[in-house]
Amino acid sequence: MLESEYEISATFIEELCRTIKAIIIRPEHQPISEYELIKLLQSGHYHTLNSLSMTQADQLFQLHFLIFHALYKLQEELLAKQAGFLEITPLCIRIRPIRQNETSSNIIHQHDKLAEYYLDIKNLTNTTTHEIEQLILSFWKSFQHPDGQLESLKVLQLTPPVSYNEIKKQYKRLASKHHPDKGGSKELIQQINQAMATLSQHYKNGRLSGLS
Repeated sequence: MLESEYEISATFIEELCRTIKAIIIRPEHQPISEYELIKLLQSGHYHTLNSLSMTQADQLFQLHFLIFHALYKLQEELLAKQAGFLEITPLCIRIRPIRQNETSSNIIHQHDKLAEYYLDIKNLTNTTTHEIEQLILSFWKSFQHPDGQLESLKVLQLTPPVSYNEIKKQYKRLASKHHPDKGGSKELIQQINQAMATLSQHYKNGRLSGLS
């Protein structure tokens, strides 16, 4: 049985939910990845979940679980108010409008297994070491979808984990460096542009569930 780094009280969860909500409702954080959310939470501005590290498997699991627990609680809250649907994947966390043909019940039905797991706070400590190892392995494997993301990162000379902002900065740097007007290769700049287009498309569709 895993021993949590925190005393998980209702007050603790409520405060975590408030902090995460304050972040994800901001336009500049729509969408935001789990990695970016962790970095913001642990930044000097929020000082949240700072005792948990992404370099230790058990602590990474606790980080992931607590954040997703709060996110699914926020998902329920938004649906109850008909304020939108909170999409939750490791790389794309965003609030979208509820579509005309959707109801709260059929949206939740599509996601009920994951929601059921993360909303049960007992799973934070009841998860075995083996299960944690498998979850963490799955978490990092999700960086390497077979649709060209990893190859595109290599073209941009990046390796996961990396945020979308870091991808954009690296793209601008390489595009400027290798532009044909500056003596760069036309073939290389085409590869760089295609890599950025691939990553941007996947990010917007919420399919890069582990790059960040």
